[in-house]
Amino acid sequence: MAKRKTQKRKKPSKKTYKISTINKFLALLLFSLLITLAAYFILLKNHNEKKEELAKTQEQNIQFEKENNLDKILEEYEKNIKTTVVDKYEEYNKDLEKEYIHQDSKKLEDVLKEKKDTPQTVEKKVFPENNETFVEEKTRKQLPLPSLENKGQINEQKEDKIAVETPIKSTKPKLAIVIDDVTLQSQINHINDIGYTVNISLMPPTKGHKDSAKIAQKLPFVLVHFPLQAGITRFEEDYTLKVGDSYEKIEKRVAQIRAWYPNVKYTNNHTGSIFTADKTSMEYLIKALKKYDFQFIDSRTTSHSVAKEVTKEFDMPYIARNIFLDNKKDFNYIQNQLKKAIMIAKKTGSAIAIGHPYPITLEVLKKSKYLLKDLDLVYVNKLPIN
Repeated sequence: MAKRKTQKRKKPSKKTYKISTINKFLALLLFSLLITLAAYFILLKNHNEKKEELAKTQEQNIQFEKENNLDKILEEYEKNIKTTVVDKYEEYNKDLEKEYIHQDSKKLEDVLKEKKDTPQTVEKKVFPENNETFVEEKTRKQLPLPSLENKGQINEQKEDKIAVETPIKSTKPKLAIVIDDVTLQSQINHINDIGYTVNISLMPPTKGHKDSAKIAQKLPFVLVHFPLQAGITRFEEDYTLKVGDSYEKIEKRVAQIRAWYPNVKYTNNHTGSIFTADKTSMEYLIKALKKYDFQFIDSRTTSHSVAKEVTKEFDMPYIARNIFLDNKKDFNYIQNQLKKAIMIAKKTGSAIAIGHPYPITLEVLKKSKYLLKDLDLVYVNKLPIN
């Protein structure tokens, strides 16, 4: 039986191999294209859905704005944000917008005439530090200190700059501008750059501003800005005195401030619309202030302040601010407030205007120097006392 010959398989030609590879590539390309198209239509669908949702939301927002006056809400919100950041120490109320003039205020010329007509009297004053008695003239005539012998030489006599003040010579109306809430040396540098006398009222030291008492030692004249209870407690200063505090607690606080500021005479209240309207609390405070030789200046954060009544009760002068300068941080507003203070000074002989270390306030004061040419810009200790 004859054997069958095994047929050899023919190898595919190079041409056939190339056609097969191209077909695979085209199939892969077609598959990728289909996936891309599918993804595109899915994304397009999602985009349209989001677009429709956004349009619906915008329509709802417009309707909400019409119903709730959204512009006003946003404006108030921005205002509150700025107040929170910039004015965190302040207590703003309508009473701060009111100007105040003493009903019994007199013109400076009348005050000077009364002083001229009053005969000179001499009063002996005992200083408890060394139990020595000095003669102090109420007419404020300067007396030399006793000469001291040092190594066989006699030192020249010096003027007593602490216990004796120079007499008021000018008959110009006097204006004391007070900048409250000062805590930083940088703020003081800007205040000094104004170019004329401005009173600086320093906040007592706290964890947030530890160096305010040290800063005071470098200044020729300062006040202490005394934190008292306000109508709002947000951002309240540490150790703020409150209605209901005992006399012992209040006296201890005043003693602490005296220790921090041994040479400071004047203090004005920081906030305090609640505290200064409470007679018992103010009696405690004024009693303690008098004990530690402080003079109170009423910032008049409320028209219900009883400070005038209580200071009279303790035989202390009543001194109060007349104008707040910067309830609104606007150049024209602040300058107009300054003009009001000028008019009060010219009408009554003196005035106190209180502002804050805001850049706009300091800018207005610096650029308004020409308005003050007919006045004496003074520290509060140079104001005539009614």
